[in-house]
Amino acid sequence: MPNHLTYLLDTSLLLHWVRGSKVAAVVDGQFQLRAASFRPLICEVSLGEIEAFARSQKWGDQKRNKLKELKKELIAVDISDARLIEAYADFSSLAKSNGWGIFHGKNDLWIAAATRFAGAALLTVDKDFLPLRDGKHLDVIMLDAMTGWKVS
Repeated sequence: MPNHLTYLLDTSLLLHWVRGSKVAAVVDGQFQLRAASFRPLICEVSLGEIEAFARSQKWGDQKRNKLKELKKELIAVDISDARLIEAYADFSSLAKSNGWGIFHGKNDLWIAAATRFAGAALLTVDKDFLPLRDGKHLDVIMLDAMTGWKVS
């Protein structure tokens, strides 16, 4: 897979950013996300995931305001495009036929499809994306969940 200037962030990385964690700082430093001329992407589905998480955790105004500001720094990939829907169907069928865990994580399938559609590289700590990191499906960059550093 080629090197990308465009990155799509998995939902878990949004959570790190809202929390202001060291992981978010390390990821930003490695990939120059805030300094790049292209703003990072997120899948529209991640907006729903992070909002649901915020509600379940009863986030206060400080975290909600941080999330609101973060959303301004990102570009959400619309999942209604027919080509993205096709990519979702491809990944779902592939995952089901191979018995991959990502098949059960339907939101992860949407994130994978949005990544493919956008021609981006996926930044994630979620190991369910590993089967798609085979050189022909997606450019998945695995990050250590504790440090944020790229895992080989």
